[in-house]
Amino acid sequence: MSGKRIIFYILGAFIIGTIILIYVEYNSTKHLNSLIRANKELMGEFKITENMLNAAKSKVVIERKIRGFIESGDTGYLTGLHSEFDEIQRSQHYLMSIPGDSHTVALIHKLDTNIQTKINLFHSVLHAYHRHGVKAAEDTINSNLPEWVSYNIESNVREITDARRDELSKITNSVQRSGKKALEFSYILIALVLLAAGVLLWYILYMIQKLIRSERKVRETARIKENFLANMSHEIRTPMNAILGFTQLLGQKKMDADAKHFVSTIQSSGENLLTIVNDILDISKIEAGMMRIEKLPFSLRGLVNSIEQMVEQRVHSKGIALTTSIDSSLPDILEGDPVRLTQIINNLLSNAIKFTERGSISLKITKKEIVSNTVILNIDISDTGIGIEPQKLKQIFGRFQQADDTITRQYGGTGLGLSIVKDLVDLLKGTISVESAPGTGTAFHLALPYIISTQQIPNNLGISEVPLANHVHPNFHILITEDNEANQSLLSHIFKNWNIQFDIANNGLEAIEKLKANEYNMVLMDIQMPVMDGYTAARKIRNELKAPIPIVAMTAHALPGEKEKCLSYGMNDYITKPVKQDQLRALINRFTSSVQPIVNGEAARSGVETNHYQYIQLGYLEDVSAGNKSYEKEVTQKFLQAVPVALQQLEQAFGEGNSEAMKRIAHNLKTTISVMGLNDILNPLLDEVEAGTSDLRNTINKITYTCDHAMIEAKQFHTTLL
Repeated sequence: MSGKRIIFYILGAFIIGTIILIYVEYNSTKHLNSLIRANKELMGEFKITENMLNAAKSKVVIERKIRGFIESGDTGYLTGLHSEFDEIQRSQHYLMSIPGDSHTVALIHKLDTNIQTKINLFHSVLHAYHRHGVKAAEDTINSNLPEWVSYNIESNVREITDARRDELSKITNSVQRSGKKALEFSYILIALVLLAAGVLLWYILYMIQKLIRSERKVRETARIKENFLANMSHEIRTPMNAILGFTQLLGQKKMDADAKHFVSTIQSSGENLLTIVNDILDISKIEAGMMRIEKLPFSLRGLVNSIEQMVEQRVHSKGIALTTSIDSSLPDILEGDPVRLTQIINNLLSNAIKFTERGSISLKITKKEIVSNTVILNIDISDTGIGIEPQKLKQIFGRFQQADDTITRQYGGTGLGLSIVKDLVDLLKGTISVESAPGTGTAFHLALPYIISTQQIPNNLGISEVPLANHVHPNFHILITEDNEANQSLLSHIFKNWNIQFDIANNGLEAIEKLKANEYNMVLMDIQMPVMDGYTAARKIRNELKAPIPIVAMTAHALPGEKEKCLSYGMNDYITKPVKQDQLRALINRFTSSVQPIVNGEAARSGVETNHYQYIQLGYLEDVSAGNKSYEKEVTQKFLQAVPVALQQLEQAFGEGNSEAMKRIAHNLKTTISVMGLNDILNPLLDEVEAGTSDLRNTINKITYTCDHAMIEAKQFHTTLL
């Protein structure tokens, strides 16, 4: 039933109910008024009777007093006589004023005449007594004995009473009828109220049941939508994996300048398309309520450094400056969702880079306030770009909205980025505002709350993860479980270039059969496959084959919780599509200790010093990388992320007086700083921390000073690896 029809039914029921209530109330009021009028008439009849009785009583009293006075001569009998005469007159006046039929009026006039005759007789008797004595008074009475006895007055009263009895009966019947009708309509009104209450209760229960069914339907719809998003993610990312993967392989071939430009354009367009797909999936997840906000410990400074590396190439290519600053009083280890914070800052920085042709971009993080164990970060991102018209500022956070239609034509984009940022900020219970003016740039101001973490972040720099060398490893064998031919072809090309042996299984069941027949060092397992999916296959490998072989999930599902789900089925790790060669290489190195790189011995022994930095020494890094610049860039970035975390943990342990934690952190830091050749400078200081020397404050200050300068040089080195 449509909403408009429901409103129409409710309005119709309200109007009909109102009309019925008005009708019932009108009739009830009418009969109550009739009852009141009848009661007034009834009271009038009682008053008529009362006045007739008063007149008769006063007549008897006067007669008795006159008789007593004449017989005894006692003037005391005459006391109050005038008041009795007045009472008779009042009663007569009231009776004469009563409206009625002609017969009743005639009877009342007759009664009035007889009473007036009686009063005149009383006056005559008294007059005779005063002038001539008792004998004259008695003679007057005897000569007017019929009037004195007053049979006619009693007869008149009986006649009037009989005449008014019919009227009284009518009034009484009217009272009964009106009272009965009023009572009936009162019952009807009560019944209507009870019926309305019952209908309302039924409707409320009906709506509750409908809401329960609707909620179930919403949950089911959300589940279907989640599955749809997962499938869409898989179906879109799978061909994108092939496009970007083969483009990457093609880019490694020798070709002329035009061909390189074409390949670069394909790569850039594919990545842009993948960004749009990710934005649409994010919007869909937010609308479906499936965007989960995690609460994990992370390094604020490490996160910012990672973002710097992500945008470094774009900033460098446009010739603009990017400056970042973090308030030194801010704690480094926070609890929250680092992925969403990275997404927010990266989206805003990407916007700034896109719309800034010259000048600079600034990222500044300061402390707004600390309440209990929660810090509110002020994040300000400003640029010197084209700016936004004031009247357009209110709509820039809308979906598919940009400041001007020409923006889309000139700079591209869908207008989803800022909408996603606004939604994520709301999910994180923060605020965002913007200031801008055309030609002067734009500034976004965010306030986001994060818990100050007491946990330690493990050092995951992974210096021991060296890149694969391009030579054959006869004992190394990978099983690729993938049903998509394009992805099979892509992985085949990658492993052929790396000289790695591999077999291909088209589904989970084939993978299990191959594992029964052959020995493998690793399984790359797709999730969605026909016959048997990756989850079921992984569980069977663990439970039935009892095989401890490393299993890496390889899926296009980019939804939260997917990694945890894969691990719960017995897999060791998770890699998303499109598969990046460096990520795949890192995974292989992580799970296969048998693979070792070939080190270029001549270069290692040449002793040629190419290092021009004061603190960092690059000999070890160049030795283990075997000339692989991508690996050097990756490890340098990890170094820049890990060192601030370790220094923050060291300061925290020192402040807490936790000597065991300081020893552990110092020991781990030796591995972290080795990639940049800092062992000669820092190992003696780190040994002092492990030994627990007395002047630890000074030692830690020296370590921090050296690491800060080393990171400055490491950043400079990182820019040369673009």
